[in-house]
Amino acid sequence: MADIQKQFISFHDDIKLKRFKENKELREKRDIITSKIKEGVKVKFEEREENVPEIEFIDQGSYAVDLGIVPEDKDYDIDEGVIFNLHKEDYPDPIELKKIIRDILNHHTNTSPKIKNPCVTITYLSDNEPMYHVDLPVYLKSKYTNDLYLAWGKEYSSDENKYWDTADPKGLNEHIRNSFTDNEKKQFKRVVRYMKKWKDICFPSSGSARPPSIGITIAAVDLFSYKQTYDPITGEFKDNDLIALKHFVSNFKGRFIPQWDYGLERNVYTVEYQLPVQPNRNVFSKMSKLQMDSFYQKLNDLESALNEAETISDPHDSCKILSPKFFGGKFPIPVSKEARYKQVGLSSAPSSSSAKGI
Repeated sequence: MADIQKQFISFHDDIKLKRFKENKELREKRDIITSKIKEGVKVKFEEREENVPEIEFIDQGSYAVDLGIVPEDKDYDIDEGVIFNLHKEDYPDPIELKKIIRDILNHHTNTSPKIKNPCVTITYLSDNEPMYHVDLPVYLKSKYTNDLYLAWGKEYSSDENKYWDTADPKGLNEHIRNSFTDNEKKQFKRVVRYMKKWKDICFPSSGSARPPSIGITIAAVDLFSYKQTYDPITGEFKDNDLIALKHFVSNFKGRFIPQWDYGLERNVYTVEYQLPVQPNRNVFSKMSKLQMDSFYQKLNDLESALNEAETISDPHDSCKILSPKFFGGKFPIPVSKEARYKQVGLSSAPSSSSAKGI
């Protein structure tokens, strides 16, 4: 079996996205936005002669749980929840507060903020191309429960498509953060990042055919196992990301269920994974059966490649199986054994001068 742990670690370090505390530019952009929202809300509510509500912000998504990667399309995604200390019972139209956020941030960038179903989105451009965008989901509390409620719907959605949806962003963050010991957590994060990069390489850059990152993350929390192998040279056990990744992919594949499709006259593989917190819905619900089946087939291809990479003794050949088809060109390929032997032979061979005894 080839030892390509060094290549996996190098690959991970190359694709890892720094967190807010390590990324000054993104941290400053977030802080500017949150300050502007606080100031704008104060002005808006004073104009309405209403009490100014307290506002809390919560980091969400990959930044919050330190699972981000450098995106293939360079469009960074930042999620920052806006929690108003208000009650949903007093705001029957969940779009009302999203409009306030939209209006406050109008002209903040060269592109107008957009009200999407789950959030308000601000996009930053560089040379007229998206550089990164900030998603701002809006939450309210309730007079009768301790739950948070997400404002769902677009500005011109029909009434049935605008509602307050139960949510637990803090609980989701804690579920992901607290599932493993420190050593296990490091490998868990690497495996999730490998899977996210694989998704970037093997799926369209947008649309429902692309598996949601939260689905992969939730599945990994449930199915990941920490893997090490014994190193006879050092006499110690060390992490083996290849085996951990292969084990997760195999377990994930096992969660897919075959269903007979009468139109296609064959089985298609579908998957369900429930959020571990409210609203507990299937995180893959936006994917069609055929898209889920394509997801399964691509997982199967990845599993086969990982199995093959494990059986090969030369790290060069092992890494060539994975790069660039599955992980892109950033996955390093070391020099082959044959090339190394040639290099050693050339460096140890006598020069023409020494051969002449000079």
